[in-house]
Amino acid sequence: MMNVNMNEDHSLRLFKMADRSHSGTLEGDEFVLFYKALTQRDDIRRLFNEFSKDRKKLTLLEFVDFLKYEQLEQVQNLETFAMDLIARYEPSETARNLHAMTLDGFLIYLCSPDGSIFNLEHEALYQDMSQPLCHYFISSSHNTYLMEDQLCGHSSVEGYIRALKKGCRCVELDCWDGPNLEPVVYHGHTLTSKILFRDAISVINKYAFRVSDFPVILSIENHCSIEQQSVMAHHLQNILGDKLVKSTIDGKVPTRFPSPE
Repeated sequence: MMNVNMNEDHSLRLFKMADRSHSGTLEGDEFVLFYKALTQRDDIRRLFNEFSKDRKKLTLLEFVDFLKYEQLEQVQNLETFAMDLIARYEPSETARNLHAMTLDGFLIYLCSPDGSIFNLEHEALYQDMSQPLCHYFISSSHNTYLMEDQLCGHSSVEGYIRALKKGCRCVELDCWDGPNLEPVVYHGHTLTSKILFRDAISVINKYAFRVSDFPVILSIENHCSIEQQSVMAHHLQNILGDKLVKSTIDGKVPTRFPSPE
């Protein structure tokens, strides 16, 4: 596995381009060419060139300038911090020994948690979570089931798995009547493929609270007949069980939304 999220058609074109021996396999330099084509980022190349005098590597001082003026890093010893990042992310032993960073190392660093715009201190809960649900921005997914475009793309339960594993707390299900009295989820009136509603609920049940204990909201766009709505209700209750909120938290008429806690 290369750990590169890619479009299958695009990757196949690049594979054929890299397969200079026309053997149907990639070896040595062919694989390197293929990998570099897949991970090529013109925006990162431009940024690299802004700080690299020879456009081949970032010297330690050039990398320090990048961290100071572009990343706005605020650490006590920026040079030591830069050397640590080079040791951690630079794949070339020669460059590491020179305390320099190549474009490959620069890309790896920027795509790492250390290069993320996200404040790592916020990985731990630091906000007041006792307010009503409607007081918060909720991490939400639109057309969660779609893996590709909205017209003829592939639908898969993998979309729900990916969203929930990233901490998403609101997923969408567009529900339509399916064959054999089994509701399906797909982008209606298009050529997208379909998945069974019960399969989507099953993976939601499995992954809903893997990375977060906060509530999961099921945004259901319901186009089903009354008959298949009954099937949906059965699956929701049968699969989700006690995880499904079927009444108000305290059994009383609510005057405000409950909190995420």
